[in-house]
Amino acid sequence: MYFSTPEQFISVQSANVAVAFSLAQQTFQYFEELAKLNLQAARATLAESEQAWQMAMSGKTPVELFVHQVSNAQPVAEKLLSYNSHMLDIANGAQAEFLKIFEDRFAQSNAKMQTVVDDFARNAPTGSELAVTAFKSAVASAGAAYDAMRKATAQAIAMAQASQLPVPAATRAK
Repeated sequence: MYFSTPEQFISVQSANVAVAFSLAQQTFQYFEELAKLNLQAARATLAESEQAWQMAMSGKTPVELFVHQVSNAQPVAEKLLSYNSHMLDIANGAQAEFLKIFEDRFAQSNAKMQTVVDDFARNAPTGSELAVTAFKSAVASAGAAYDAMRKATAQAIAMAQASQLPVPAATRAK
């Protein structure tokens, strides 16, 4: 990229550092949410394992234990679906926030690049119209390619989210 002054270079670098710190903070926030979810799941599993052990040692007949285990299969499946749903919510939130940051940054970079292209075109020597047109075309093509890639990614994410298994409302509240 073309910088006419050191201040422009410093401004761009400062903006890049700010974006990097923002991404790092968001990443830590989502890892923290995921860690909390995993801790809740581990605590619940430990408590349920203790109950199962106590029931097994309570002197019940093997048939009673088997009936109890079979009756617990559906709640376990619902808990697993709930866990997966919460994990996907966290991942979707992270993805949406990162995409927003990247799109904002790309829009800023695109605007700066357009300014550079315009400055280049204004200051280009006479007879370089063909080179200026080719340069503008390359920048426009790169922007169009990015936009197409962004739309395809958004469609893929939407399809993945649509294929997510529904979780009963009662299960998600737990």
